Amino acid sequence: MSVFFGKAARRTAAAAFAAGALLLPATAEAQDRMIGGYMAYLGPEDRVNSRGARLASAAAIVRQDRANFHRFGIRHAGDENDRWFGSPGHRQAMESLIVISADEARIIERQDALVYVSIFARGGQITSIRVEIPG
Repeated sequence: MSVFFGKAARRTAAAAFAAGALLLPATAEAQDRMIGGYMAYLGPEDRVNSRGARLASAAAIVRQDRANFHRFGIRHAGDENDRWFGSPGHRQAMESLIVISADEARIIERQDALVYVSIFARGGQITSIRVEIPG
């Protein structure tokens, strides 16, 4: 920052940042910290549950991808391991924590997609899981 801005501009920017930080709402989002993430290729096997029934939501598809990866050994090129969703209980909880845009959810529900999954936590508890299609 000091390369492009003079001393007065740096002080002004710092003051503006500090004032903005004081005005941040005390929401869960403001306190969450990204603890990691992984890439996943969501293929046709991920759009159906283990009984073969078609899944209706993008969140359910992301959850099934992790079940396929950890429990059933179904792995696509582009799938990465994660350290959070190896247990059935953790996979069950993940679906309600997933945050995804409506446009990206529609894409995931209709076709194969490569996604990046970001894991956010506060105090050792996962608070949200953001799913995005890169690019």
